[in-house]
Amino acid sequence: MIDKSGLLTIQKFVYLLDDFHYREFCLRLQLSGSALPLKLIQSIRKKLPEFDTHEKLCVAVYSSFKQKQNFNQLSSYTFKLSYLLSQNYPGYLHQNVTRIEQLVNEGNLTESNFRADCLVDIAHQVEDFLTLASVLKILTQQAFLTRDSTLGFKLSMRLEEVLQNERLCGSIIGKLRQTLYAHTEKNSTDKLKQLKDFYRPFHKHPAASIRILSQYAHLYTVYYFNPGMYNSTGDLEMIESLDKELTNNSHVIFPFLFDIKGIFGFLVINSPIMKGDSAEAKRHYKELNKHYSSVKFWKNYLNMPQIFSIAVQATRFVSVYHYLVHRSDYHKLIAPVDQKLMIELSDKCAEFIELDIWEKQYKNDLVSVKMLYGALLILKGGEKTKQGIETLESLLTSYQQMNLSGSTDSIFLSLMIGYFSVKKYDKCSETYKRYLKVIKDKPVYEGNDISIHTYYYLSRWIETESKQYIAKLEANYKRSKGTGGPQRAMEELVAYFEVPVKLK
Repeated sequence: MIDKSGLLTIQKFVYLLDDFHYREFCLRLQLSGSALPLKLIQSIRKKLPEFDTHEKLCVAVYSSFKQKQNFNQLSSYTFKLSYLLSQNYPGYLHQNVTRIEQLVNEGNLTESNFRADCLVDIAHQVEDFLTLASVLKILTQQAFLTRDSTLGFKLSMRLEEVLQNERLCGSIIGKLRQTLYAHTEKNSTDKLKQLKDFYRPFHKHPAASIRILSQYAHLYTVYYFNPGMYNSTGDLEMIESLDKELTNNSHVIFPFLFDIKGIFGFLVINSPIMKGDSAEAKRHYKELNKHYSSVKFWKNYLNMPQIFSIAVQATRFVSVYHYLVHRSDYHKLIAPVDQKLMIELSDKCAEFIELDIWEKQYKNDLVSVKMLYGALLILKGGEKTKQGIETLESLLTSYQQMNLSGSTDSIFLSLMIGYFSVKKYDKCSETYKRYLKVIKDKPVYEGNDISIHTYYYLSRWIETESKQYIAKLEANYKRSKGTGGPQRAMEELVAYFEVPVKLK
């Protein structure tokens, strides 16, 4: 008979892992550099089906029982690291239900009940409601079969609570999907309020998964209605709250193919909490990319959160560097960390483009990826700029029948930057005329429009030195006041080329 009294949570967790999930967890710990957690679970696994005392486990890890406090912290920390397994295999516990059925049918009720008790404990802690419901159904029926109706009714009540939690999770996810994929009217403030009111009661729910899902759905909904506009104090506080929830409850599981951490990371990048060129923002982006790389299923689907996060970085690079690309000393002016990141991002875009996923589901998204790829190549300078121009020209030719609204001004701005930097001023003029034709009666981003006009007027002045373009630059500068990036870019360009423009 197995003595289960006093077992640590991490011991029960390791006991419930089958060979595949155990090996996968070991690999993830090894890749993350978690040497002591790896040593701990290997020590536990080695002893199974028996269990060492806490003292013996402490000695196995630290070679001394004097490290008891460190050992207790390590045990708790290692269990939280189970997210390294659950982000790819959230159903890792469910095979135990089948094993319990086998043990019962073999007449081994002692071991089946021990495994069931361990499973109830761990499934409860990670909030795997489906697995918890399955094992509670077995234990409830067993209680009634053995004439323990008191326990049976108690387990029945717990089962109802677990099923209700699972229904709530499904309801929250369903409401979010309806918002994102059912073409909800984005300018409806009433609709946004209704959705916030729906999620609000769950923000303080006893179950961490429900709290996290409701806050995540709230923030994603706000982003959907107003991209990047987390202006209210409540929204900013919720970002901080959700960040803490995800850290404190990293062991809690969510449905397969559901990457809350990855999408939330993108939402944080778009919030006022992060300033794009700050050290914190760069660190956050690096950690986010590391996360995307660790989530296996993204290799088989289009990782839109990652593409969005690349777009945020690319937008920052355009704002900071576009008016410098033409200079012979350009590469000396780029911060080394940004230069490295440009290479990484363009390589990632190239990797995305090579995926065999575009033809059926993602034609429109391919436009976004190629646009980012072309813009990043142009910003890398030198021969890469020419490659970037070719990429964007090919994009406009290949997808001229598609609706490119929302991307049009970004594509043409990148082309203007590219042609200007390689001194093809006649191409700047041609591109400008095409731009005016394409955007007729369509909305454009004012900052991009100002910059496109700046490059056109400046290229024409360089070619002709006509005073009319000086006047137009001055008028465009007045229009740019208060825009930040476009205004500064114009000032830098005019100063560099010594254009006799009066900037007021």
